[in-house]
Amino acid sequence: MVSTELANKDEAETSSSAQTLFWGLISTVVVLYFIGLAFLTWSDYNRATTRAEVELEHFAELYEQAVDATLSVANVRMWGLIDELSTAMLDDPDQFEAQYGALMNSAVEEIQQVDALVLIGADGVVLWATVEPLLGQYLGDRAYFQTAVGLGVDDYTVGVPIQSRATGRRITPIAWPLIGIDGKVRGVLASSLGEDYYAELLAADGVQEDMFVEVVTANGERAFSSGRAQRDPDTPVFSARKEIPALDLYIDVTRSKEAVLSSFWQRTLVFTGLATILFLTVINAAIRARAQSTKLAQALRNSERDRERIRVAQSEFDAIFENVGDGIIVYNDNNKLHRSNRKARELMGVSSNIEAVEQLRSMIPPFSQMDEEVAIHRIHVRNAENESVAVQCRVMKMHLHGDYIAYNVLQDISAEERLVAARTAFVTSVNHELRTPLTSLAGSLEILHERFGEAMPANAGKLLSMATRNADRLLVLVSDILTLQAIDQQQLSIQKERVSVSEVLSEAIAANTGYGVNRDVQLGIHGGPNASDAVYVQVDTVRMQQVFSNLISNAVKYTPRGGTVKIGADLDENAVTFYVCDSGPGIPRSAHDRMFKRFADPVHSRDNQASGTGLGLAITRELVMRQGGDISFQTRSAEDGDENPGTTFFVRLPRDDDAAPTKGTPV
Repeated sequence: MVSTELANKDEAETSSSAQTLFWGLISTVVVLYFIGLAFLTWSDYNRATTRAEVELEHFAELYEQAVDATLSVANVRMWGLIDELSTAMLDDPDQFEAQYGALMNSAVEEIQQVDALVLIGADGVVLWATVEPLLGQYLGDRAYFQTAVGLGVDDYTVGVPIQSRATGRRITPIAWPLIGIDGKVRGVLASSLGEDYYAELLAADGVQEDMFVEVVTANGERAFSSGRAQRDPDTPVFSARKEIPALDLYIDVTRSKEAVLSSFWQRTLVFTGLATILFLTVINAAIRARAQSTKLAQALRNSERDRERIRVAQSEFDAIFENVGDGIIVYNDNNKLHRSNRKARELMGVSSNIEAVEQLRSMIPPFSQMDEEVAIHRIHVRNAENESVAVQCRVMKMHLHGDYIAYNVLQDISAEERLVAARTAFVTSVNHELRTPLTSLAGSLEILHERFGEAMPANAGKLLSMATRNADRLLVLVSDILTLQAIDQQQLSIQKERVSVSEVLSEAIAANTGYGVNRDVQLGIHGGPNASDAVYVQVDTVRMQQVFSNLISNAVKYTPRGGTVKIGADLDENAVTFYVCDSGPGIPRSAHDRMFKRFADPVHSRDNQASGTGLGLAITRELVMRQGGDISFQTRSAEDGDENPGTTFFVRLPRDDDAAPTKGTPV
């Protein structure tokens, strides 16, 4: 045994070391996997952000080149127009319109980069314009005008974005000096780069939906914005800036990080999910393989130990089976199984299992008549000393391993039968040796009190009254004991008859009025059918009056002197509910559970507790139940602080009349 324990200990230590090593390896692989996954994700993130920044810079450069190229074309064509106007007469607007108006309008239509032309004289007054509201206005205070008059041939200037006085639109002014043939500046030819110009270039470059493009000055003035509203400054973005040297403007291109990285996150989630699933599949396969190998090894190690445990368990079972206090006999229908323990063989007075089984089978129903419910049989056998033994046999038919067996438990109930016989003898003795003398004694005391009570001294009268009360109490106790004995022995006779409810109530009042008068308590019927009403119940009239006597006597005992005990009945569609209501102290909540128990502890304190045997309510409940009814109570207890204390007991019995009123009808 010691060597087995040492071997088991060594095996456990070896298994624990191997298990620790395996899980350490698995943990290392898991950590390395997540480190590698984090590194790949970080590398992909850097690649995605770098690519986004490069794309933004490339787009900004392309957009700058487009703006610069288109302005170069516009500049060449505008200087061609300026050469045409170098000899124009600027003093007469009508003559200028006649000679050059068509040329000017044609230039606006042909040069896509400009959407209007304004000719400003050297004095700053507008001489001609495609926008009529500007004619005659003074624009000499404009920065672009003041800059343009100082420029030379082939030069132009771009002003700070302004709000147009004529149209109210945001424009970027662009101006060229009008130089005469003498090389002097005669005026300024001005136009504007509207937001439509930048938008058309942006569309030509193929801007992405989530890309935000702005053209701004060095001091932050915005000339163009691709969005209808400004981007939220708190939104994380990727950005790129490119200067337009010719215009002294800057192109700012931004994309939200959320939009740029959406594909990255999708790619990362898909990759991470697939990789994790594959990784977990591999890990799970490794764990399962390890578990299987461990189970196989353990199974091989445990096989011998299991056989040893089975042998030990069988020995323990045999020891318990043989020495249990009850007799046990087990057999099947074909007699292949027949086993009994020592106690069963002693009870049956045999020495072998086969003899015990054969003798028992001859005393109980055949195997084919048994069912799987427990059946109890009382049999008498003779033991080894040839003594008759009363045995209770509990038989149960069980399905076990595809076969039915009879499992029998035998108990020696000889002592129990002797006890029952002794109790029966005691009750018989009580009936003959106590009740008869007590009845005679009580009658004699009553006659003595009636004939000689007035002539007796006061002290003698008190002693006579006390003796009478005690004799009556003993008679009640003996009667209650005999009633309970009859109930327990299933010997209580119930003779039902059809009786009207009003008759039951009248008899209850008549039989118990004297008891109430002795205690100065009135009995009265409150509610119930009239004598002429056809409302009946099936009851044993004698037992029913015993029920009312118990309930009314209790109610009278607890009702204060001068009070009233209410007795009545309520009707519903199917039943009659009799009630007895008192105005006593009520039943405290702590006593509700034991009200119908035999010899229960007192309900009230010594000052409020009425005398009694402690059996009345237990007997009352048995009598009501045996007549097909039920009993309950409602109470308000002074001890619990309830107002208007008192108790009402209800006895509910089924109706037995031909015409019952509708449920809920008052009667």
